[in-house]
Amino acid sequence: MTTMAIAPRSADELFRDVPILGQLPAPDLHLLAEAAEVRKVARAAPLFSEGQAAEGLFVVRTGEVKLTKSGRDGREQIIYLARPGRPIIEGVRFDGGVYPASAIAMRAGSALLVSNETIAALGEKRPAILRVMLDLRAHRADKTLRLVSDLSLRTVPARLASFLCTLAAARELRGEDSRHLVRDLTTETVAGRLGTVREEISRGLALLEREGALKVTPDLIEVLDISKLESIAYGRKKGS
Repeated sequence: MTTMAIAPRSADELFRDVPILGQLPAPDLHLLAEAAEVRKVARAAPLFSEGQAAEGLFVVRTGEVKLTKSGRDGREQIIYLARPGRPIIEGVRFDGGVYPASAIAMRAGSALLVSNETIAALGEKRPAILRVMLDLRAHRADKTLRLVSDLSLRTVPARLASFLCTLAAARELRGEDSRHLVRDLTTETVAGRLGTVREEISRGLALLEREGALKVTPDLIEVLDISKLESIAYGRKKGS
């Protein structure tokens, strides 16, 4: 049987489903969509790099992109993952500044870019566009502060448990089986996202399994006790 490839959605459709951005009136969204250009990116290649001149708003169209910073010792901190329909807002700025982090494709894909020049020009006549950009940046800043808090205040097993709770909740919202989590992210990627190393993730999974919260196999993580997982995620902080 031949499998038909699913064509990417139009810019109008994609932007309409982006959280916060989709609140714009349809004519404003259409103007942004009409001005968007497609950027294709190969697997493991940068959509943009830290220190490069900021260009504008990206919305992932196909594939998956990680926003990441690397330390001098080579360790990577993944700030977030952006899948289709998710915005990458760090490049929206009007001060001539640069990207504060790099966006790397985890799979070959594409993104739509609306340039800062376009956003500024449209925003002069349609202020709602600028307000939405501010809201997008504020929303991302809130999430980044929560990440900083997690990294500084919570143990690796607690951060890992929280990550798995979030995955389970997302699957439940999509009407999928929330007890069986396919291991489609590498241990290294999860470690980068949680600000640690692969060995700590492996030890964390082993601890959660010993606690009776999970059953771990090479391809699957089965959530045995979501209440216990939530207790570990949200009830144990450093020093408590």
